[in-house]
Amino acid sequence: MDLASATYADPAQGEDSQRDTTAIMWGRTPYPYPGQNLGTGNRCGHNPDSPEFHLFSEPKWFADMPSPIRKLMDAAQAYYDAPLETLPSLANLNGRRNKTGVPRKNRSEARVAEILITHAVFSCTEFSSLRVGTPKGDGGFIPRSCVELARIAGLLKKKKSDEEEDEPSPRFWRGFRRLRIAGAFDVHLQYEQMADGSKRGRPAIKRVNPNFLIALGAISYQALERFRTHCSNQVKKLRREYRARFPVASDANTARKQLRREQGDSGVRTFTMGHRKQQEHFKKTARDVYQQEILSFQAELAKRHPELTPRDIGLRAMKEFPVFNEWERVRQNE
Repeated sequence: MDLASATYADPAQGEDSQRDTTAIMWGRTPYPYPGQNLGTGNRCGHNPDSPEFHLFSEPKWFADMPSPIRKLMDAAQAYYDAPLETLPSLANLNGRRNKTGVPRKNRSEARVAEILITHAVFSCTEFSSLRVGTPKGDGGFIPRSCVELARIAGLLKKKKSDEEEDEPSPRFWRGFRRLRIAGAFDVHLQYEQMADGSKRGRPAIKRVNPNFLIALGAISYQALERFRTHCSNQVKKLRREYRARFPVASDANTARKQLRREQGDSGVRTFTMGHRKQQEHFKKTARDVYQQEILSFQAELAKRHPELTPRDIGLRAMKEFPVFNEWERVRQNE
């Protein structure tokens, strides 16, 4: 960055209040902001002492949010103040360490985005299948798109006009990608093959990792299984009521699904986001395996030692697993 003499109008004082200052050049382009926070890495106005959790908009379909979901959200929010102790696989995603040897944690504004996204995902998850979306009485399922998740999380891209459609912000996509890599959920992109041969995109299928839920330290395996069983019974009840009200339509839907199975072609293709296709199978990257091993270790530790706090579990995981580069080197030499 270069410094050059220029005139800067302070937005807080109005356009008429121009003062001579030293303008900052971003390459060959004048930097359009005052630059008070340059050098700190924080140019988005984020205040670490005041995280923007208020951006989350709780969905209106909850008359009273179930206790397990509320506990998971509270545990995810605790990750902000104790990232390495709560979810080291996410907080130290790049596997780097400081000069003192302590694992580096991700930035606070990144943690806020990750927490807002997990809140949106948890509030939209159908826990019997752990898919993100809404089950239908006819046996169908409505996946929640990333636009809907970004809207709930308060991370939509700013629009220049009201006519523009809502889009997730770059901050949402960065947080979403980090959560996926850390094993919070799998993403299966899908499209529909149209009659004319064209392809039509459909909302991706997102499935939450149960180990990620347990690793938060909010609920036990037994409590999660009880809640999933309860949700499964609710879905079965919904479908029984639909069959009772619409028997002909219900039988027709069942017959259509059976015909598609017999044909071996549903018209919908899916593939796993972030994985390369190799000989019709999806191969996980080394970093995916590393993150999954840490999550599995934390979940197993929580299962065997329910008396341990999330901080204790996170510290044990940090001691058990080296940084990613060291872990990868050891695996390659095995």
